[in-house]
Amino acid sequence: MSSEHNKLIRITSCIAGTVAIAITVALPLIYFLVSYKYTMGGLETEAEINARNIASIIRSNPDLWKYETPRLYELLARRPRAGHAETRRIFDKGGELVAESADRLTPPVVSSTFPLKDSGVEVGKIEISRSLAPLLLRVGLVALIGIVLGTAVFISLLMMPKKALNELKRADERLQHFAQDLQEVNEELKNFAYIISHDLRAPLVNIKGFTGELQACMQELDSITSRGECHLDGNDGKRFIEILETDVPEAIGFITSSVSRMDTLIGLVLKLSRLGHRELKPEPVDLNELVDSILKTLTHQLEQKNTQVNVGTLPEVIQDRVALEQIIGNLLDNAIKYLDPERPGRLEISAEKTHEGFIFNFRDNGRGISLDDQNKVFDIFRRAGRQDVQGEGMGLAT
Repeated sequence: MSSEHNKLIRITSCIAGTVAIAITVALPLIYFLVSYKYTMGGLETEAEINARNIASIIRSNPDLWKYETPRLYELLARRPRAGHAETRRIFDKGGELVAESADRLTPPVVSSTFPLKDSGVEVGKIEISRSLAPLLLRVGLVALIGIVLGTAVFISLLMMPKKALNELKRADERLQHFAQDLQEVNEELKNFAYIISHDLRAPLVNIKGFTGELQACMQELDSITSRGECHLDGNDGKRFIEILETDVPEAIGFITSSVSRMDTLIGLVLKLSRLGHRELKPEPVDLNELVDSILKTLTHQLEQKNTQVNVGTLPEVIQDRVALEQIIGNLLDNAIKYLDPERPGRLEISAEKTHEGFIFNFRDNGRGISLDDQNKVFDIFRRAGRQDVQGEGMGLAT
C-alpha cells in the first residue's frame, strides 16, 4: 500500500477517534447539564410555592407562627404526585430550625432556599434539598450509551477509507485491464493499417505501370497515323481518330488521376499508422520561437490573404517538439486556407494558464465550422463545408 494510502488511513483514524471521544464525552455531559438545570429549576419552584403557603400562616399569626408546628409540618410533608425524595426545613430569622420534613437522601445533595416574609420583612426561610444520585445514575447510563455509540461511529469511520481503497484498487485493476485491451486493439489497428497500406500499393503499382505502357502504345499509334501508314476512310476513320485522340487519353487521364489519389491516400494512412509507433521525446520547447518559425513558412499564404497575425506571450513547455509542430502547423494551415478572400484575414494565437496546465487558443475570422461538423472534422479523410480548398482531410486527424 502506498504512503498516500497510509496517510489517508492515519488521518481518518484521528478524525474517527476525535468524533468518537466527542460523542462519548458530549452526550452524558449535555444530558447532565440539562437535567441539572431542570432539577434546580424544580427545587426553586417548589421552594417558592411552599414559601407562599407558609406566608399565609405567618400573616394569620405574625408573633407565634413558628410555634404552629403541626400546620407547618403538614405543609412540608406535601409532595408532588411524582415527587422525589426531599428534605424540607423551615428556619426562623435567627437561623434556628422551626420545622422539618426529611427523607433519606444519598449524597451528593443540592439545595434551594426561598425567603419567608411578613409585610415585606424577612422573618425566616425555607430550604428544600434533593439528592443528585438518581441523576448521576441516569448520566452513567447515558455515558454507557455514548461509549457504545462512539465506538460504533469510530469503527464505521475507520472502515470507510479501507472500503474506499479496496474499491479504488479494484477500479484501478479494471482500468489497467481495459487499458491493456485497448492498447492491444490499438496495436492491431496500427498493424492492420500498415499492412493494408502496403498490400493496396502492390496492385496500384501494376495499374500505374500498365497505364504507362498503354500511354506509350497510344503515342506509337499516334505516330503511325501521323505518318499516314494506316488509312481508314469515312466514318470509321473519323471514329478511329476520335477514339485515339479523345476517348482513350481521357480514360487514361481518369485512371492516372485516380491511381495518384489512391496512392496519396494510402500514403497518408501509412503515415498516420507510423505516428503511433513513434516514441515521443519530451524536451523544453519555447512556443514563441516555434510559432514564429511556422509562421515564417506560411509567409506567402499570409500575404496572399492579406492576413494580420497577433501572437500573445506563449509559455515554454516540456513536450515533443515534432508533435507540437504537426499540431500547431495543421491548425495554422487550416486557419489560413479557410479565410474569407473577400475581407482581410485576422489570426490570433494566445495561451492562458489553468490549474491543470495551459490552454492554447487559435482564433481566426474565416468561415468557421458548424456545430454538426465539429466532431466530424477530426475523423480521417473527413472534411466540412464547401470542398473548394485543396486538402485530403488528414490534418486534424493527425
